[in-house]
Amino acid sequence: MPFMGKQGYIQKGDYILRNIPIQCILAVVLLQACTVSKYIPQQKIPSQHLQKDVAVLKKILQQNHPGLYWYANKTTIDSAFAALQIAANDSLTELNFHNKVAQMVAAIECGHTAVRFSKSYIHYLMQNRFPMFPLYFYNSGNHLYIFKNMHAKDTLLMKGMEVLAINQFSAAQIIDSLYQFISADANNPYFKAQVISNNFPAWYRLVFGLDSVYHIQYIDTTGVKKAISLKNYAPEKDTSVIHPATVRHNKAYPLPAKKISAIQLKRLLQIDTLHKLAYMHVSSFSGGRLRGFFRRSFRTLRQKNIPNLIVDVRGNGGGNVNKSVLLTKYLIRQPFKVADTAVSLHKTMWDKRYIVPWWLYWFPMQFGSVRGADGFFHASRIENHVYHPKNKNHYNGQIYVLQDGYTFSAAAMFTAALKGQQNVLIAGTPSGGAYYGNNALFLPHIQLPNSKLRITLPMYRVVLDRARLKNGKGVLPDIWAKPQYHHHLTLPPNALQQVIGQIVQNNQLK
Repeated sequence: MPFMGKQGYIQKGDYILRNIPIQCILAVVLLQACTVSKYIPQQKIPSQHLQKDVAVLKKILQQNHPGLYWYANKTTIDSAFAALQIAANDSLTELNFHNKVAQMVAAIECGHTAVRFSKSYIHYLMQNRFPMFPLYFYNSGNHLYIFKNMHAKDTLLMKGMEVLAINQFSAAQIIDSLYQFISADANNPYFKAQVISNNFPAWYRLVFGLDSVYHIQYIDTTGVKKAISLKNYAPEKDTSVIHPATVRHNKAYPLPAKKISAIQLKRLLQIDTLHKLAYMHVSSFSGGRLRGFFRRSFRTLRQKNIPNLIVDVRGNGGGNVNKSVLLTKYLIRQPFKVADTAVSLHKTMWDKRYIVPWWLYWFPMQFGSVRGADGFFHASRIENHVYHPKNKNHYNGQIYVLQDGYTFSAAAMFTAALKGQQNVLIAGTPSGGAYYGNNALFLPHIQLPNSKLRITLPMYRVVLDRARLKNGKGVLPDIWAKPQYHHHLTLPPNALQQVIGQIVQNNQLK
């Protein structure tokens, strides 16, 4: 038997090393581990290796991606592939090649098809602290407003001020440049804006790199255009930087006096008996012991007879569809299906050597899909199974659902299912996930053979409701949350505050 380690069979070229003393094999493994730890980000990958990576990526996407020409046309995709092939004629660093691949993948207009760095590059980033662009922004339209200044002692650049330009590039030019590297369903601008707002410093460094000094043009609180120079922010060794989106979404209503646990960060229920409302925060449909949480929460809501429920899925990027369905069953009034259509191009995957982990998805695709009259393979249970509302502890009061541009995938499926129900109002901005459908369900990734870049590969094209318009837009809110303006300062919209105000007003009218 060949030696089997944590990384599988040890291979050299196209053959497996056999009948070699275990001490020698362990020495090779240790040597390889040391080599990986000395990752050199400036090292360029030869063009012939990059060309093979491009060929593998193109072949796998054409063979397996269920929505390659869904929201974007074939001419656009072919042009993006051609540009990537031209770029691969030169040797490139992993960072530069990553950016070229990200631009090509973004052209597909599929939010589930995104590019990640190699594990070695990620490890390198985790092991080193780097200076960072010092400002976080709230991105609205073609404008950038300061959300946080990492230079705490700087009192000139305040939260809410508009930044007009950075190093002679206008805010609109910077935003347009960053958007080209972000994958989104049908190029959804609300999703892309939220991604930029979540971590502007990282995206700025990825695309523009770091300078020692930044020349910032901004508008002060009197409406006067001014300029200032800023240095990079250098995190201390023991400093943990939390990006603004995390801070904002943890500010639940009302704030608990005690420290919030890690599980509470994923889900939280708070009841305000004074204003006759409950606030449920679900930041992800993965983890968080949601099944028990939902069961206890809706039992409590029934026992306390709470007439208003706010369900906050802002910042919820999705996760386990079954948990999304479970929450829907507690709130929806009519039977529903996950989707009208869920189709894959094949039952298998082209060249499994580069799809990880192919075996985890191969088996359910083999036994859970059936060839339809259209020649595609349909996930029959998803298309045919009808779910019914919960009888026990079903919530029948007034429901307010909060969403934003980062409400995506299973979270957008949740808000879409409740859209239009008589006792449901959706507040916030349009969701990042498409209202009509997406490419999702099974999500292995392609690992390119030379650069080791990883590209998420959705296996099913999912039409949530064929009666909806196929325009790729997100779920539209019933109550639009607009940015807040005060003395030339612009702050992010506060859908929660808006909804609470409406509930209080309704209580006073009764």
